[in-house]
Amino acid sequence: MKQKGAGVDRNRVRGWISKRYNITLFFLESEKRREIRFSALSLAFLVFLFVFLVFANALLVLDYSNKANRAAEAARLEERVAHYQLEFRKLQTELRDMEDRMVQLQLLDTRLRRLAHLDSKSKVLALGGPENLSLRKHIKGLRENTQRLIVDVRRDLFSMRKVAEEQEETLHVMEEFLRSREALLTHTPIGYPVRGWVTSPFGYRKNPFSGLREFHEGVDIAAAVGTPVRSPADGVVIFAGKSEGYGNLLIVDHGYGYSTAYGHCSKLLVKNGDRVVRGQIVALVGNTGRSTAPHLHYEVRVGGVPVNPGGYLRLGQNIIAYRD
Repeated sequence: MKQKGAGVDRNRVRGWISKRYNITLFFLESEKRREIRFSALSLAFLVFLFVFLVFANALLVLDYSNKANRAAEAARLEERVAHYQLEFRKLQTELRDMEDRMVQLQLLDTRLRRLAHLDSKSKVLALGGPENLSLRKHIKGLRENTQRLIVDVRRDLFSMRKVAEEQEETLHVMEEFLRSREALLTHTPIGYPVRGWVTSPFGYRKNPFSGLREFHEGVDIAAAVGTPVRSPADGVVIFAGKSEGYGNLLIVDHGYGYSTAYGHCSKLLVKNGDRVVRGQIVALVGNTGRSTAPHLHYEVRVGGVPVNPGGYLRLGQNIIAYRD
């Protein structure tokens, strides 16, 4: 019975395979017809081929879609890398600018030390800033979080820039103050204008010619004729010529309300309008005018009022000792 059933099934399969199908095509224009005959096996093959082509096309579309997505992702990555490269170039420029600014601050610090007469080890004018930029720590985590690195470095740069700006403003104020003090010191008549000894102090004394009591508005410093007379401060000559009683007289305006006068000179080496600097030889000691012996009559005036030059003579010695 089983063999008979198997034979029947095989006969059915053979019958189905050998079975023929007809398709008649009619052409209206020519009134002709055409028959197409094909077997079931051909139909099965065509169906299989159609399914295969559809599946293969689906695979191709899927592969193309994946490649397109990967290409788009690669393009986005390239754009992101280009963006990061641009950001890092900007950071490099900002870091160089920050380094230049710190160098300028160091130079300003050096100038202030010179003005204030501080040694290089002093920390009075030391610069401040963030405790640690931690660039190595940031760079170590570059692959983990590039954007975070950029944000952190920019934050640190902002903090450094803010501190540098505040420090620079403070240092400039200090420099302006020190320069004003330095300028005041430069134009303050300090020290002896000539090598000698004081023979007549500032104040009331007996006139050597009349014998009457009078006010002596300066000091007399005895020295040999021809001894150089040096300006004790920077200034401008406002009078250089003969004056009754003073002989050859020189007056220098030092600014800041200070002026000095030099009487009884044998020779004046500058003229009206000349600028002089501290230590410059401006005249020679003499014995001209009302004078009993070679000496220099030296006056210091503040706001046009005669003051005792003694303090300024001693101040010069103290300033030299301080600077040394």
